[in-house]
Amino acid sequence: MPPTLTIDVYSDVICPWCYLGKKRLESALADWGGPVLVRFLPYELNPATPEAGINHHDYLASKMGSEKALEAAHARLTDLGKEVGLDYRFDLIEKIPNTFQAHRVLWLAEKEGKGRELHDAFFKGYFTEGKDLTRLETLVELAVSVGLDKNKVETFLKSTEGEKEVRKSEEKAYDLGVTGVPFFVFNNKFALSGAQPVSAFKQALHQSQPA
Repeated sequence: MPPTLTIDVYSDVICPWCYLGKKRLESALADWGGPVLVRFLPYELNPATPEAGINHHDYLASKMGSEKALEAAHARLTDLGKEVGLDYRFDLIEKIPNTFQAHRVLWLAEKEGKGRELHDAFFKGYFTEGKDLTRLETLVELAVSVGLDKNKVETFLKSTEGEKEVRKSEEKAYDLGVTGVPFFVFNNKFALSGAQPVSAFKQALHQSQPA
């Protein structure tokens, strides 16, 4: 059997480009013949966000400079999402949450072999269903939806388990020079930044395939 190709994906669950990039990577992998291990790693876009979250629309409109610019950005992402089967519903999103707790639950899900599934659930929950990720109950609900045990997740969130590990992974991203997500590292030797076209992911796969 050929050696496994490892892909580390740094992303945040409130990043629409991360959702798009994940989907495009998966499209490229559908044509990949060899074994591959995809690991999702934490990166907080707004680590200073309060636990109660901030207003989604107001924050982004201010950051982008105008309502018109925000509407144009959302329209573009909505169209790009449709091309790969994603349904962005920015109108349903009320808050930008602090995502540290979500990343902790994702860390737990990765340990149990459910990382990809929970990333999908968080992305869909936030971007398509407008779920409030500031609520721990929502994190538990989504974790349970992909097969994690409810009591285990609730107990986990009341503890400090996974906190050091998430922080350590984030520090590694900073050491690598990651300043934005999504960020993809192929076999620790080739990197791509952003939601690249499927063709770019296919090229990266071939350039970084194990010897």
